[in-house]
Amino acid sequence: MMLNKLTKRTCFIVLVISAFFIGNPDEFQITTDPNNQQSPAIYGDYVVWADERNDNSNIYGFNLSIGEEFQITTDPSFQMFPAIYGDYVVWEDYRNDNADIYGYRLSTGEEFQITADPSNQRSPAIYGDIVVWVDFRDDNSNIYGFNLSTGEEFRITTDPSFQMFPAIYGDYVVWEDYRNGRCNGGWDIYGYNLVTEEEFRITTDPEDQSDPAIYRNVVVWTDDRNDGSDIYGYNLVTEEEFQITTDLRNQLQSAIYENIVVWIDRSGRHDVHDPKDEICVYNLSTLKKYQLIIEGDPELPAVYGNIVVWGDPRNGNEDIYGYILPPSILQTSEKPLEEEKREEDEDGGTCLGTVLIIISLLYLPAYFRKRKQMK
Repeated sequence: MMLNKLTKRTCFIVLVISAFFIGNPDEFQITTDPNNQQSPAIYGDYVVWADERNDNSNIYGFNLSIGEEFQITTDPSFQMFPAIYGDYVVWEDYRNDNADIYGYRLSTGEEFQITADPSNQRSPAIYGDIVVWVDFRDDNSNIYGFNLSTGEEFRITTDPSFQMFPAIYGDYVVWEDYRNGRCNGGWDIYGYNLVTEEEFRITTDPEDQSDPAIYRNVVVWTDDRNDGSDIYGYNLVTEEEFQITTDLRNQLQSAIYENIVVWIDRSGRHDVHDPKDEICVYNLSTLKKYQLIIEGDPELPAVYGNIVVWGDPRNGNEDIYGYILPPSILQTSEKPLEEEKREEDEDGGTCLGTVLIIISLLYLPAYFRKRKQMK
């Protein structure tokens, strides 16, 4: 296990998730407001999302370690599609009668504007000090970036066609690109190295490839080459493309963290006649696929560490839910966990460590409201 490699002494990791138990003990509910909460993102202990409880759309957050929900934006316009990395949350903001990119620093509570061009800037992503987004200032859509440390904006793509939905990790930015047109490839995945300033093409199949995500050297995306949607991947170091899903159902909305890829598994097209969608997981190390047992109908999953979050309309509105991935999914070798532990204990006394995941019921808004009314 990865945990074993971190220390040779006994270690205790306590994760307190203040949420509601539901049918599956690995699944938990994060939001309970009767309005819609959607488009979650996660980094570390923080989950953020777009929230419609105030007759608009604001950005809210939840601290998994202490079980507290908090409001990030209070402007009466619409704020949507948040992304988070480290101390920063960024989002798409409509307070200026167009879409701009705004940011927020969790440690200081400071909100700040990133883009000011009168055209639309949408779909932000962030890694470290770099924020990237889709920019419509040039009568098409290009990918732009901003360095939070230097305050400098920079342009990434210059092609006159459409580039959409960027993702970023380290020195690499990836996006879906329409420069080759419907007759010559449709939507493709392209990439850019921020250090060398070199642009490169990742996919060449004549069908559509869209909605990329990236972690370290691996890019994943939705791919329509097989009479439906599959999840494919590409290793930027080896320059090898690989297929992750082969099911006849449609797979889309992929996300990646370390060796774990998650996506929505959907049968048929998304309409009222569709069966319930599922969240599936693939371990790039063990090459094993898993289906999460959940009660709802998930959309837009995100993953960080051993936590998957998503939007879910099971309660008549859309709420944010989460799932704790068990060690059996996260393992990085084919050996059973018991065998790994036994071998490591025999070799040098390396402890497996103790991971305590405590689902706390300390934060139950409905319960506290009822107690207050009884007083």
